[in-house]
Amino acid sequence: MSNLGPKSLSEYVLNQSHNKANKKFLKLAFQGLLAGMYIAIGAIAYLKLVAATADPGLGEFLGALVFPVGIVAVLLMQAELFTSDTMIMISVYTKQIKFTKILKILITVLLTNLIGGMIIAWLTHSSGIFNETVMALVSQKAIHKVNLPIGKLFFSAILCNIVVSTGVCLAYSCSDTISKIISVWLAITAFVLTGTEHVVANVYYLFIAFFGGADISLLDIAYNLSVAAIGNFIGGGIVVSGINYLVAFRYDDL
Repeated sequence: MSNLGPKSLSEYVLNQSHNKANKKFLKLAFQGLLAGMYIAIGAIAYLKLVAATADPGLGEFLGALVFPVGIVAVLLMQAELFTSDTMIMISVYTKQIKFTKILKILITVLLTNLIGGMIIAWLTHSSGIFNETVMALVSQKAIHKVNLPIGKLFFSAILCNIVVSTGVCLAYSCSDTISKIISVWLAITAFVLTGTEHVVANVYYLFIAFFGGADISLLDIAYNLSVAAIGNFIGGGIVVSGINYLVAFRYDDL
């Protein structure tokens, strides 16, 4: 069925919230692991294209076009991705699921997403599929990310998940697979072009740089990922989910 409009979309997300709350821990964890791997695969393609294209602007555009393959895999394979899963906060606003339960779900998904990204980063490094040009790009991006001032990093992460969660909302609103793919592909392409901070994508970028010897520390990585995670949570779990809740269920009270 189609899920058009805030009310139908919110009810769909509520149903997803209950499904996630009823999942066994290991299933949730494995699906989170897969999602982290899928996003990293999209990042591999992005980096290879950007590094191989002489025109930086064209390279960024082409890279943005291939990056969404990861989130399409998440969507179609029903994996668990932290950024889109933050929208299950709507079940807290409607008082259907306790906040502590939702928090446990999101922490489980986030940690397993990060492990999945780290695994692909280690495999990328160990297999040597990146040449010196790609690794120079990776190092440059990683150093930039870990040196972002906390305010810029935080607000960039909020903006990131407003864009990403909106794309997932569009996909949820479609009734057929092709429409889901097209809508989320366009939205994630827009996200990549913004250059904002996505905690799951960042774990791949930062760890492949770290394994490759870039001048960043584990403390630097922890700084970026922790701030990005909080910002992403606010963008999806409070801004997108919260506004949809107000429009869908509290509009008459405003």
